[in-house]
Amino acid sequence: MKLSLHNISVFYGKKVILKNLNHVFESGKINLIVGRAGCGKSTLLSALSGFHKGVSGSILLDNSDFVPDGNFSLAFQNPEQLFFHADLGSEVCYGLLARGEERSLAVERGKEWLNRWGLSPDIYWDRSTYELSGGEKRRGALASCTVFKPPLIMLDEPLAGLDIQGQGALGGILEELSQDHCVIIVTHEPEVLLREDSTVLFLRNSSCESYTGKNFFELAKADENFYPLPKWFLNSRRFSE
Repeated sequence: MKLSLHNISVFYGKKVILKNLNHVFESGKINLIVGRAGCGKSTLLSALSGFHKGVSGSILLDNSDFVPDGNFSLAFQNPEQLFFHADLGSEVCYGLLARGEERSLAVERGKEWLNRWGLSPDIYWDRSTYELSGGEKRRGALASCTVFKPPLIMLDEPLAGLDIQGQGALGGILEELSQDHCVIIVTHEPEVLLREDSTVLFLRNSSCESYTGKNFFELAKADENFYPLPKWFLNSRRFSE
């Protein structure tokens, strides 16, 4: 599965935010969008999902025009602030029930998926969303956004607010999802999810550059001004020479 951007430009009124972006996001790998604060990463996700209308160019899902219509999941920054059910189980089941799944099957799938995110349904299914810790809220919200496993999954800063355990669990789930789904992630912490075969869309100066994960790592290691990856990561042996 491929989501292809062809000469995409994004505007706010007459102001150009992003100009002539060309890039391919693919299933089978994790796709990252990185860049300095304010470069337009979140705006690009809003444009891809149809929430931001100031867009020119074309977006193709495989070989057809991409029409965002229930075929994607978008988790905004701080998705835990968007809970609208009193308990976590109802929140997780909502996306399945809204698509017509029988309640008993939705509950079964919802419990399995919540458990996959490290939240045992025996403990958390009936838990009030107001009684969760910050990390639990974040994992519960991301579970709710992805439980129906749409073809396209877009997450905006999903690592924020998660401890090391939570980040590790997230990485494993996203790797699993990426095998059959197109997973696109905006992050300020690419080192957590970066793999040799990742695609990296690097936004800067209103334009973009595309890299593999390995090339992005090598350029950051050679030039500290390229992108500020942490020193512990640059000194690691994650990528073979």
